[in-house]
Amino acid sequence: MLMLTPVASAGSAVGLYDKISLSEQDLGLNGAAVDPLGEWAIVFGADSYLELVKTSNPDDRVELIWNGGEDLTYGDFHPGGQTALIVGSDGQVLRYAREDHSVTDAGGDLEFNQIRLTAVAWNSGGSWAYVGGSDGWLWRMRAAADGGAEVHLVQGRGESDITGIDCHPSVMACVVTSLMDGIGVIDRDHTLYWLGGTGYPWSDVVCPSTETADCVAVSSDRNIARVTLDADVVSTSDVRLVQVTGAEGYFTGISRQSDGRSLIYVAPFGLIEHDLSLNSSFPWLENSDVAEYDTGVSGSRIVATWGTDRDSGWILTDRGELVQYHPPYSNAIGGVLEVWILIAIPAVTLLVLLSFALSLSPGLQQRFTLRFGTVEEKRAARREARRKKGR
Repeated sequence: MLMLTPVASAGSAVGLYDKISLSEQDLGLNGAAVDPLGEWAIVFGADSYLELVKTSNPDDRVELIWNGGEDLTYGDFHPGGQTALIVGSDGQVLRYAREDHSVTDAGGDLEFNQIRLTAVAWNSGGSWAYVGGSDGWLWRMRAAADGGAEVHLVQGRGESDITGIDCHPSVMACVVTSLMDGIGVIDRDHTLYWLGGTGYPWSDVVCPSTETADCVAVSSDRNIARVTLDADVVSTSDVRLVQVTGAEGYFTGISRQSDGRSLIYVAPFGLIEHDLSLNSSFPWLENSDVAEYDTGVSGSRIVATWGTDRDSGWILTDRGELVQYHPPYSNAIGGVLEVWILIAIPAVTLLVLLSFALSLSPGLQQRFTLRFGTVEEKRAARREARRKKGR
C-alpha cells in the first residue's frame, strides 16, 4: 500500500551545539554500532578504522586496534552487550570484546568468499547473527567450538545488494532491506520471505520499539515502509509504504532515537523524525540551519546518530566529526510559559463563570460579599439585608 504524507518545513526542531573531531583528517566513516544500554558506540570506516566512543561524552574514547586495511561497513552489538560484530570488504568479519577491548578475526572468511559484506544483525536471542552482502548474499553465523565460525546460507536470498538488517527486540524475526529486491523478513527457522517494496532503492531499516511489532525502512527516493511483524506466522507480516512529500534530498539511513521514534538521515545534511505511534514524519534539522552552524558540517554526510535523551544526542559524519544536537534553549522558556498558560486559562474561565453566577443570584452575591468583600462592602451588604427584612 502506497500513501502520501507531507513533511511541513517549519525550521529546525533542534539546534547544533558542541562539535568534536575524531581526527584532523577525513576518516571516511561508514557508521557506528551502539550497545544495548546506549552507553558506548563503536565507530568504523575506511582502512579498518575502529574506535569506541562514550555516547554521552564522545571525548571519552578507547582506540581499538586492528591492523587490516578493509573498508568496514556495518556493525551490531550482541544483545548481551559484551561483544559486537563488524563486517566489511573482502568478506571480513571482526569480533569486538568488551572485557579487554580486543578486536579479532571472527572467522568464516572462506565461507564469505571475499564478498563485500554490507550488513549484520544479531537475532533477539543472540544465538545467531545474520550477515548480508553484495548481490543479495545472506548468511547466518555463530562462533564454532574450534574458535572459528559456523556459517550457513539463508534460503530465499535475492540478487541485489543487502543494504540493512535489524532484528526486533521482542519478536523472533529480522527485517532485511535490499537495493532492488524489496523488503524481506527472516523467521525463527532462518528462512527469508520477501514482503514487498520491490524496485525501491531501500537504504536501511530499524526496529525502534519494544512495545509494538513494527520496524521502519527508508529508501533513497524518500519512501518510508512500516513493517508490522506477525509474531506467529512471520511470512504474513505486513508492509505499508509511505511516499514523503514536501521534503528534498535523499534518505540515506535511519537510527533509533527513543522508543518508537527514529531519525532519518537526509542528504544534503539533515534529519527527519519518524514517530511510529503517530505514523507520521516531522522535520527535525534543516540543511540551511546546519550551513549557518558550520558550512563544513553541512557538506558532509550523516552516517550515524544516537540519542542521549528523548530529543537530544549526537550526529556522526563521514569525515569523523561528532555534533551534539538538542532543542534550542529558548524552547525551555517556552515550555515554562506553556505551563503558566495551561494554569491561567482554566483559572480565568472559572472566574468568568463565577462572575456570571453572582450576577444571576443576588443572594449568592450577598453571601460572597459578606465573606470576601472589603469592610465597606460588608457594611453595605448588612444594611441592604436589614432593609429587605424591614419591608
